[in-house]
Amino acid sequence: MTEQQPDKLDQFNAKLQEARERIEGSGTQELAKEGTSLGYGFRLSVELLAGLLVGLGMGYVIDGWLGTRPWLMLVFMILGLGGGVLNVMRVTRQMEQLEASKKDQR
Repeated sequence: MTEQQPDKLDQFNAKLQEARERIEGSGTQELAKEGTSLGYGFRLSVELLAGLLVGLGMGYVIDGWLGTRPWLMLVFMILGLGGGVLNVMRVTRQMEQLEASKKDQR
């Protein structure tokens, strides 16, 4: 290593520390911990879509195994969609409780 590299590392460390102090002072860490509306929207859509796709996949595999196409796939699709809706309801309930606790703290 040359003499210049430790100096560059010290400069980089100082800049990094300044940036961390600015971030801590601006309150963006709280926002990152709580999540954003866009993040919640993506999470809800993924929950719903995942339930639907898992139901379709399971129904397709069982239909192929039993030779009952497309009936079990349709039944499992409906069950998967119901499971996705239940997950969305659970997540929205958690979000409402988080908002209520934030209002109580203020």
